[in-house]
Amino acid sequence: MSKKLMIFGGSGFVGGNMTKIAQQNGWEVYIADNRPHPNLEAEWWMVNITDKNSVEKAIAAVNPTAVVNVAAIADIDQAEKEKELAHKINVDGARYVAESCVRKGIRYVFFSSDAVFDGESSRYSEDDQPAPVNYYGRTKLEAERAVFRAHPAAVVIRISLVVGFPVTGGNSFFANLESKLKLGKEILVPTYEIRTPVDVLTLAECVLELCENGFSGVIHIGATDSVSRYDLTREVTRRMGYAEQLIKPQDMPEAIPGRAPRHKNGIISVARAQRILKTRLLSTEESIQRAFNERLLVDGPKRVDEEDTP
Repeated sequence: MSKKLMIFGGSGFVGGNMTKIAQQNGWEVYIADNRPHPNLEAEWWMVNITDKNSVEKAIAAVNPTAVVNVAAIADIDQAEKEKELAHKINVDGARYVAESCVRKGIRYVFFSSDAVFDGESSRYSEDDQPAPVNYYGRTKLEAERAVFRAHPAAVVIRISLVVGFPVTGGNSFFANLESKLKLGKEILVPTYEIRTPVDVLTLAECVLELCENGFSGVIHIGATDSVSRYDLTREVTRRMGYAEQLIKPQDMPEAIPGRAPRHKNGIISVARAQRILKTRLLSTEESIQRAFNERLLVDGPKRVDEEDTP
């Protein structure tokens, strides 16, 4: 009997990579999203996650083994500006999927964020008290609670920063950085924001394992160490073949117009994941290297001066 995986938000950066990894591992993948993507060879379902009936119909029709929900307004600044939409997708949508899954006894894995924390402590475990500093973080915390109320056996994954290249599109840090570097302009990056990155391929492997291993509750997934956004950006810039001098440090938190508050320390403990999962979690350096190795396998060598036109 085939294993069926339904991915809400499957057309995005994380969802697209997860689709690829799942198919390589023998899963039959169904993408539930509001737009198809030509790069993904998977059955696609037009679903409006803010519509309970739309969610229920798709899950009932596919009757998957497991459902993963990565659909979100994940842009922190957008969530701050478009609060109603962010709440509908991040909170209501998460609850609708949980309610539909629990009725049919389907495994449910929901994506949350280290943004549920205030970033003032040196490290955060799954049991530490959440205190989000922006609206995005508040929606994720509210969603976590709504998911567990509806589906007590669900899995909530908290991530800090996902690195890698997209197979579709979506909110990819690497892709966004590369597009800015191509313009040759200086980029201001905070030195005081610390994150615990995970490459998208390792993340996908962890998710697939969680779809089958029976764990329920909250779990943090990230690298075995943490890094400042500034140092990470400089290293990725260097590996892309651009001058590290284009990356300029922003040393003092400043109120930037249109930019929502950020938590400083996204240093999450991955000790629970290391105990529970067979998938090996990587260091930050290994995570970056794996992302670039995968790009070489897919795209081949790429020069900085390479034209993007046919």
